[in-house]
Amino acid sequence: MRIHSTNDEHDDAFRQALARSGALDPREPTTDLVAGTLRRLPHTSPRVAARRAAIRQALRRATTIAAVALLVIPAAIGALNLMRGVETPIGAFASTSGPSHMRAVILATIGQRLEMSPVRALVGALVWLVQIMAVVLILGFWPRRSAVAGMTLLAMPFRAFGTGLLAIGLLIASVAALLTLLTATLVGLPIAAIVFILAHVPVALGIAVSARALGFRLAHHSHPTYDLDYHLMILAAALLALPAAMVTFISIPAALPVLYILAIPGIGALIHSQGGLQPVSTA
Repeated sequence: MRIHSTNDEHDDAFRQALARSGALDPREPTTDLVAGTLRRLPHTSPRVAARRAAIRQALRRATTIAAVALLVIPAAIGALNLMRGVETPIGAFASTSGPSHMRAVILATIGQRLEMSPVRALVGALVWLVQIMAVVLILGFWPRRSAVAGMTLLAMPFRAFGTGLLAIGLLIASVAALLTLLTATLVGLPIAAIVFILAHVPVALGIAVSARALGFRLAHHSHPTYDLDYHLMILAAALLALPAAMVTFISIPAALPVLYILAIPGIGALIHSQGGLQPVSTA
């Protein structure tokens, strides 16, 4: 009994010490903790959640296999056509004797219209607005990842530029080879258009990361935060969109290489930060 009473006295003394320090006071969990926990918890029973997760995984695998098949099969057929010397659809379209003169006149007229100063000014304004809108949307959807990649770009600008240059070179070479094979078949023409559009998604992401890093630089943050300043973000996007828009006043096709150059550092920063998931210290 004496031992039990001694233990009880020690427990009471320890409890009083915790009470005096405020450790036993009830505290409400933070909003971020509650929201994060609720997002991770399934809204159904574990068995149903596991079944739905298995279905989603099967659908992802089926979609991946279908996408690969849509690329590989037309590309293989196109490679066989090129090796056999079969005339491609684009070559057949260009070499048709009947309306060839008409097509040449139409293409020449379109080229002359695009070279007009008002048209170039309109295209430049559209390039400027579309680039700003794309950057704002990307940064709005992924504020934290873009911030991590932007910090990485500020921490290692030369390494990011070198990595991005190598990555975009490989991207252009692989897409060019794939488009050559896809356009060798009639079935591959729509797939080639989709591939060409999707190939510019990394370019858009790289430009957004470059804009985020420019925003950090304009804000003079010694330790950049994950908070998104929309006014500063729009300003950085507008400044970064000026080069491509100004180049269109000289030549419209020249805007594409300018966009690639603007995306190179951001692509490299995305690679080094593992898609904005691995922060890199600026120290």
